[in-house]
Amino acid sequence: MINVENVGKRIAMLRKEKHLSQEQLAEQLHVSAQAVSKWETGRSLPETATLPLLSSILGHSIDSILLPQELAVLSAVYTDGNEHLDVTHFINQFITGNQLSLTISDQTFPYNLHSDRPKLLIVKYETPSGIYSNYVLMDQHLVIDTHSKGYQTGSNKLEIIYAAYGNDLACRDVLSKMKHYAYFQWKQFTVSQEFFPGRIDHQGNEYLLLVYLNAEGIYTVSCAEGGVMHYNPDQSHLFTGAALHNHYIVENIGSLSFGKGMDCSWAGALYTSLSSMGVETNYEEVMGVSGACWRIAFDPVWDYSSADALVAYDYATPAFSAFGIDASFAGHPTPEERKLEKQKIMECIRGGRLPIAINLRVAPEWGVITGYLDNGSTLLCRSYFDDETFNELKNDPEFQEDMNISKGYLYVDQWPYKLIRINDLSPAPSALDNLYASLRIKLDSMQIPVNNSYTLGYAAFRIWREGLLDHQWYQSADDETFARRGGVNHFCMMALTDARRSAAAYLQASLQHVQNPSAHPVLEELGGIYRQIYMLLDHFYRNMTEPAVLQGSSSAKQLWNREHREEQAGLLHTVTNLERRGDELAAQILNIPTES
Repeated sequence: MINVENVGKRIAMLRKEKHLSQEQLAEQLHVSAQAVSKWETGRSLPETATLPLLSSILGHSIDSILLPQELAVLSAVYTDGNEHLDVTHFINQFITGNQLSLTISDQTFPYNLHSDRPKLLIVKYETPSGIYSNYVLMDQHLVIDTHSKGYQTGSNKLEIIYAAYGNDLACRDVLSKMKHYAYFQWKQFTVSQEFFPGRIDHQGNEYLLLVYLNAEGIYTVSCAEGGVMHYNPDQSHLFTGAALHNHYIVENIGSLSFGKGMDCSWAGALYTSLSSMGVETNYEEVMGVSGACWRIAFDPVWDYSSADALVAYDYATPAFSAFGIDASFAGHPTPEERKLEKQKIMECIRGGRLPIAINLRVAPEWGVITGYLDNGSTLLCRSYFDDETFNELKNDPEFQEDMNISKGYLYVDQWPYKLIRINDLSPAPSALDNLYASLRIKLDSMQIPVNNSYTLGYAAFRIWREGLLDHQWYQSADDETFARRGGVNHFCMMALTDARRSAAAYLQASLQHVQNPSAHPVLEELGGIYRQIYMLLDHFYRNMTEPAVLQGSSSAKQLWNREHREEQAGLLHTVTNLERRGDELAAQILNIPTES
């Protein structure tokens, strides 16, 4: 018989293992965040039609979700310390009678890691006595049962538990050397023959493989000879940077793209930079503590820039305060100032503090600077336009050769007109203080009518609605101008939907930090308001005509007709009223005495 409560706990645990919020999981499943919340709190079960996709996303079979066993592998990663393959679903198939038993080899997995680095499997599993992690090297036998006790999460500062130097043909244990070097408390070190002398008969490339334990579990990282291994500022993570011939690249930085749950490019870039430094956060928290989750700006001339987070209100300063960041801004430097700024950018990259900037490639959106080549003459980046380039040039041999050099990053095309460097991290305020600061930003930003020629808050909603209802303009506009306005409208709806989704997620996550019995139900109602706003916006946005269709169609005015525009104007009016109720609740929370 299915135990609904146990199923809910299993779904919640597996979701967190995938680093997904309830809202992100709901979006992938095309259900509401409230539905996911009901599953996880044992109030209902997922619909049968949802189970196959849920199984695929969580990496577990339907049976293991609905009928949790005493032994479950929560996550399994096959890795060489550079590439990482999620094999959770595959490994769980080997559990028989609450025991997992298999030998790790190249033939074990349905996928291969095509490298000459040493390889291993990292597993995180749950038994009746707790949650544990362990690792197993190639050609070793893994046995886990309900009595197996591996490593439990350690302290915030990492502890190296295995170290080897060599390659997949032969490597030797260098754990004692690493423990000796730990005495010097280096922030970084170069992997070289000086520190790890090679054997006379060794063949092929050599790599340093480190397996370490921190507060989150077991991680691994691999660095080629000549590369540089870095500790992040709080000594909780290790990462690599290539440092050969005046080149420096921070590897394994995630991709950026619209339509993947991070549609505010500034917040997505900042989240990516913070994550590379080992800061524990998520995109929705960045949007929340900065106040960008409340943003609504609109240019009366209908411009794409309305969707940019920082064009009309300073959400950056609150974000830096919330994370304890000391940051520097640079905008429109002279040619002489650029030389000095480039040196500062390179210094930040070498220190593992990746700068973020706008207008790196293609169009004015934010991205992350990830490295440099030729002593800084070429900068590398992640931007929101990379996927198009990769898809277009995936079969181009010359492009692939460039990507081997740049470690998969594209070149910065132009000097950014706004850049933010992270200089240092200091202790951050409490989550509760950040919540109150965010609510104050909400109340402030919604009431400012105009800034830098952009309307804000309720004025922005009004100007947007009026523009949608200006029927004479749409009748007289030529096809190109009409399609452009349709593209701006679609982009602004994407930004608004993403912001309110983030607001709902941030408020839900903040409930645990509010213990005051008077404030908690008010915050719960405020979260409900923003879940309602998000669901209304999301439903409408999903049914909008894509800009590319409008631009390429002779019947654009029929695709985006008066009825559609009036429906959207009505939706924005409804959202405005809900926002006003949200302001009332935010003000009520701020007027309740804080917990001592």
